[in-house]
Amino acid sequence: MLISTYIVIIRRHWRLVVAPAIIAAVIGLGLALLEPPRYRSSASLLVTRSEDRRFDTEDALAYDLPAIVQGAPFSAEVSSALALAGVSIPPEQVRASLGASNQRRVVQIWAETGDPALSEALMTITVELVQRRGLALWGDPAATPERPLVNVVVIEPPGPAMRTNGWTAAAGTAMLRGLAGLLAGALLAFGAYYWETARALPSRNGGG
Repeated sequence: MLISTYIVIIRRHWRLVVAPAIIAAVIGLGLALLEPPRYRSSASLLVTRSEDRRFDTEDALAYDLPAIVQGAPFSAEVSSALALAGVSIPPEQVRASLGASNQRRVVQIWAETGDPALSEALMTITVELVQRRGLALWGDPAATPERPLVNVVVIEPPGPAMRTNGWTAAAGTAMLRGLAGLLAGALLAFGAYYWETARALPSRNGGG
């Protein structure tokens, strides 16, 4: 089928194409705006081996750190450290709030909660724990706060928590849902065309 034929079909059934897109975009925008606000604070760390070079590759440290940060033992340590600072948050909530990823030796860590101050506090404690605990987080009993056996350089310190689901994010969600609705509408238009064509064929054959 020629492209011009598709264009003719879409023009003929434009309501079927546009309606799902508008409905999907409006629903997506509404749902996004109804979500409670979320705030994220993040930091970037450069993780390398210390002088004893116990690991075969420096990348292994940075590769493992995201899983360590998102693990239950680390979440419990963060919860305990925050409790000493007068902030009460259970380990389960800490674990749900923390996230991390790595790109070679650089690890980005973030904390996302409904309270900007809490997100910032989580990030501050997390970075401090990673620097102080060192290879103890990897299970090395020889690591101490005075001799962590790993170099953790803060490339980007924990910054102010920024909202992640404001108007910009809502508009992006609405746009994506609108595009999906547009595709669904186009499929409906083509379906309507083929249905009409199939109905017309018996009539023509009978008339002949």
